[in-house]
Amino acid sequence: MALLEVRNLEVRFPLRRGELTALRDVSFSLDPGDRLGIVGESGAGKSVAAFAILNLVSRPGYISAGQVLFEGEDLVNLSAAELRRIRGNRISMIFQDPMMTLNP
Repeated sequence: MALLEVRNLEVRFPLRRGELTALRDVSFSLDPGDRLGIVGESGAGKSVAAFAILNLVSRPGYISAGQVLFEGEDLVNLSAAELRRIRGNRISMIFQDPMMTLNP
């Protein structure tokens, strides 16, 4: 069983007229010890993907489809209390501050 498996993940943001699909059909699987790099242009959805994996998409955005399985548990369908139990204890993210990491 994969440590982290993302299946057909889709994230949308409502607009005044319609919706913006920020991620569509994102899938990958990571086993213990694996590494994954996500690259792309500014605005390509890298940060949205990272936030979606932890079910931290900012409102009014939402995960509209797919699964994020961490140790077999679907993070997309967990309650806020269940997510708090997992985040920071079993899975976490190191946020990057671009002003601190860019070297002029």
